[in-house]
Amino acid sequence: MSGWNAEMLGWGVCALGLGVIGAHLVRLALPADAAGDAAQALVWLCFAVPIALAFRRSRPFGLLRMRAIDVAYGVVFGVVVRGAQGVIGGLSGTPAPWPSTFSTDGALPSSFMTQAVTGTLVTPVLEEGFFRGVVLVCAFVLLRRFAGPAAAGVASVALSTTLFVLAHQLVGSPDAVDLATLTVLGVTTGAFVLATGRLWPAALVHVVFNATGFAMLAVGTLLA
Repeated sequence: MSGWNAEMLGWGVCALGLGVIGAHLVRLALPADAAGDAAQALVWLCFAVPIALAFRRSRPFGLLRMRAIDVAYGVVFGVVVRGAQGVIGGLSGTPAPWPSTFSTDGALPSSFMTQAVTGTLVTPVLEEGFFRGVVLVCAFVLLRRFAGPAAAGVASVALSTTLFVLAHQLVGSPDAVDLATLTVLGVTTGAFVLATGRLWPAALVHVVFNATGFAMLAVGTLLA
């Protein structure tokens, strides 16, 4: 894993910081109808560049390999994590409300399908490539030399999950339930990368998690 080291991890964290700050500046500088898409594109770019640099340096053996079982992992655990969100939301004693989005005529907004496609296919792959690829793998490689594989695994999952949740908190406006669910998602996907040595199980869990969220949002809006 030559090149997946402290320097690469540092560049990745810097890119994440630039993405977060840049997203806020874009929202301040551009009209509201264009700011959201522009901020999202900037964040994607700040994920994509470290991923490309890391894989240009070297390709960790098996990390990009995909197996049929990975699809099953994605479907099962993506749904499980989405279900966990409902459980967490109901811990207060009040059932978690069914999600819906803004609608003036009972139909979905015109931008919904575009957001659903990009949010299901683009965002999860880039986020997993960055947080569970660049951040987790670099941290694991760095810490394994000093702490051993078990401690390095726990620490690298904790670091990647913390940055994952923090980035969502700084860029968006998640509530406590969302933050707890993102933590569960980060730990689950991180554990898959460590257990399998492959990135695709994590990416597919995230894809299914996001897809179920958009599906629930569509159903909730249309039935509201």
